[in-house]
Amino acid sequence: MVARSHSGWLALVPVKALPRGKSRLAGVLDEDARGDLVLFLLRRVVSVCLEVGLEVCVVSPDAEVHAAARALGADALDDGGRDLSASIELALERHANAPGVVVLAADLPHVTAGDVRELIAHAQPLALVAAADGTTNAIAASPPAAFRPSYGPGSAARHGGTRLRLVGIERDVDTPDDLGLALLACPG
Repeated sequence: MVARSHSGWLALVPVKALPRGKSRLAGVLDEDARGDLVLFLLRRVVSVCLEVGLEVCVVSPDAEVHAAARALGADALDDGGRDLSASIELALERHANAPGVVVLAADLPHVTAGDVRELIAHAQPLALVAAADGTTNAIAASPPAAFRPSYGPGSAARHGGTRLRLVGIERDVDTPDDLGLALLACPG
């Protein structure tokens, strides 16, 4: 297989402010542990994107998230606490000249570089991977203007595009059961 260049492609990784992150895990993790989990998973996703050769921009209102992103070699954009759709719209406006964009959830413990490459390869103009609940865990668009963010329940159907089954992207961490699977997948 010939490697496709992703020169100029951008990965956008949205992250809530740490005190609000992973609130559905509050029954099993305190606020500090949830913040640590968010940062751990973020590092994993950003590292995979960098391995693929993507420029990375982490979109968040949180200064600690920005510092973690920059320590990995990613850029950071303060979204002012906007909701997910508005945060991604802001980032897309800032990076409108990129040849393509990949938006990845920050809570994907199983994601691989191969998954991200496969997603990009199908972005003609849109390709996505849905979560089990019908939301969107990742979407690739070329050009970026082909993507109009509309996150929330049922977003995968609203976003359209070529729908892919990539297990490493389908599995996110939202529930205690997801957390157990993530801990098994991410030693250390």
